[in-house]
Amino acid sequence: MARKRPDVPLMIAGRSTRMEVLELLRRRGRSSAESVATDLGVTPNAVRQHLTNLERDGFVVSHPERSGRGRPALLFSLTERADSVFPKRYGQLATMVLQEVQEMGGPEALDEVFSRVAARHATAIEPALDGLDFDEKLRRVVAWIGRAGTLAEQSETSEGAKVTIHNCPFRNTALKFPQVCTITPHLISRLLGTAVSQADSIHRHDPFCSFVVARPTDAH
Repeated sequence: MARKRPDVPLMIAGRSTRMEVLELLRRRGRSSAESVATDLGVTPNAVRQHLTNLERDGFVVSHPERSGRGRPALLFSLTERADSVFPKRYGQLATMVLQEVQEMGGPEALDEVFSRVAARHATAIEPALDGLDFDEKLRRVVAWIGRAGTLAEQSETSEGAKVTIHNCPFRNTALKFPQVCTITPHLISRLLGTAVSQADSIHRHDPFCSFVVARPTDAH
């Protein structure tokens, strides 16, 4: 007996009927199963099954709407979560903006932009580190960096503490604009008050970026 094929994740945007239902609701705003079926040229029952699954997964919500006598019509619309299944071009936009900044102000302008980004984040984090020793500050800073999806981890070397970034969320942009990679060392240096040097770099064709954080002479 053939095994049931697992459901295809919605995050993969293909030309499936499920994706076409989502696209139609994005264009229409609200629609009934019957209207969706007519527009897509499929049976209402097939559309209802898709809508049921989409509502279960949190991508669609139903709204009963009464018009005159009789049973209320059930209209469907997208939830905020559904926005995640449509194509995004955040990296492309960031690259275009940075290109304009560089052409307007040169490399120095980009240096200033990323220095200010690091300083802004450091200002927000600093109060949570007040009164902590070096090791606890470092642990919290690495954890904070990791929450951005960087898969950051800390290890020890003879030169100092090493912070490794296994996944750069801005990899494509960083490969075009190396200044992106200065945010992490600037941030660590300001928060810990110590020197930070780069050990590995994707710009040198290393598989990841890493930074060595010099320990203060009085840190244990």
